[in-house]
Formats: sequence, C-alpha cells, structure tokens
Amino acid sequence: MRSIAVAALGIIALIAAAPGSPSALAASPTVVQLRAAGAKEVQDIYVRAPANAPDDQPLQAVIALHGMGGNGADFAAPLEAQADQYGWLLIAPTIEYGDWTDPEQISHEDPALSAWLADYVRHLSDRTGYSVDPRVLLFGHSRGAQLALRFTEMHPDLVTAVAAVSAGTYTLPATRDATSGKVLQFPFGVGDLARDDGGQAFDARRFEQVPVWIGVGTKDDNPADVPHAWDAYIGEDRVDRAEAFAQALRDMGVNVTLAEFPGASHGLTDDMRAAGCAALAQLED
Repeated sequence: MRSIAVAALGIIALIAAAPGSPSALAASPTVVQLRAAGAKEVQDIYVRAPANAPDDQPLQAVIALHGMGGNGADFAAPLEAQADQYGWLLIAPTIEYGDWTDPEQISHEDPALSAWLADYVRHLSDRTGYSVDPRVLLFGHSRGAQLALRFTEMHPDLVTAVAAVSAGTYTLPATRDATSGKVLQFPFGVGDLARDDGGQAFDARRFEQVPVWIGVGTKDDNPADVPHAWDAYIGEDRVDRAEAFAQALRDMGVNVTLAEFPGASHGLTDDMRAAGCAALAQLED
C-alpha cells in the first residue's frame, strides 16, 4: 500500500454518529424532496430478466450504475452474459449526473439519487413485474462506483454486496477528523450525513455487514484525473484512493477485497467486469 494511503488513514476516526440528532435534522431536506430531485436526473431504466429465469423463486436484482456520459442500456449490455450465468435481474438506470468534481454538488446530488434509488428498490417487484429478493447487488464504474458506495453508506439495509470499479472519489465511513476533532462533512465523511440525507444518519453497524469489492487499474494513477478536494483524506489518484478506502473499511471490520488490475487504466475492462461480477455472485451466497 502506498504511503499516502497510510498517512491519510491516520487522520480519520471511525466514530459512528448518533442517528437523528436534533442538530442534524434541523437543516435536513425531506426524503420526499430528495426523491423528487433524484428522479429528475434519471432519464430511463433498462430492465432485463436472465435467460431461463425460474418461475418458482425470487430473482436477485443487480443495479448497474454507469459513469459520466454513459447510459444504462449500453452499460448493461456487456453484463448480460454474467446476469444469465448468475441468474440476475439486471437493472440499469440512465442518470444525467452533475459535476462530480464539486463536493458541494455531490453533497446534494448523491443523497437525492440515493433517495430515489432506495424508493425504487423498496418497490422493485411492482416496478419491474418480477418477484425479487428484498436486497440488491450493486455494480458501478467510475461515477457509478461512487454512487454505489455512497448509496450503501446511506442505505446498507437495502444492499447485499457492492462492486465498485475505478471510483474517482470516496466518502470515508468516518464522522470526525482525529487531528482537528472537527466533523468530517459529507461527501468526505459521514459526520453530518443526516443533514443531507433526509435526517437519516450513518448506521455503522449495518454498513459493516455489507461486503465490498473494489477494483482499480494500476495505470489509473494520474492525479490530474481526479478533484483535489479529497487529497488530504484519501490520496492524490485513483489507485491511492482505492487503497485508502479499502484500508478504512478493513479497519472498520468490513469484509472488503481490493483488486488491482496490472496495466489497466480507467476504462472498464472485460477482466474487471468478470471479476466484479464473480465477487458479487460469491458474496450473495
């Protein structure tokens, strides 16, 4: 692990916030407002049942989250073989993301998208017409990986396991900066998450129970490709950041796997896709 990842971890205290504290709730948008804001960014939802889907048992749903400039159908297409292999109901929304490099933008956008997605997952059978397991698997790449992990931090009760590839930023599962003692604000940490997430604070105990697989290419290491507001917490490039986040999860007791792909850059390769899906299939058992 790179020294920057170790150094970054030294300033983070993994202390769970008290759910629903009055100060957190005071300025919080409502869940209804968040859900409506998130829905405005969702352009379409691609849904595909696995080949030879059984009629006598619920399907495991996989939510596939594309990156910047992508769309659900195109992102889902290369995942169809794995969905058939593992018997997954494949769901891939098309999302019109905002500026992912702006922490202020993310502090509003990801709680909104997560509120929309949580509502969608809770009504998945009605929305898709299929009998489904109550918790989902998440597979995200780049901007979609960031959303997948933040959704898991906000709604761990709805997630069986998550695979996140090539994320550019991460939200640490920490509430305070151990050096300054100040609240580690979202989207850098989860100390004030309830303020942004409709009053729902970070639930460390539930989050710890969700297995996480993280993938990154070893050549995805250009500091110019990521916003620097996160540097002090998780490092200066995607490799450093993946390592720092994985170590933070290990320290917390999460079942986390970090897979680094030699020679790969930022694109989602067939090897990354296959490894992430295989990990999800193993973790859902």
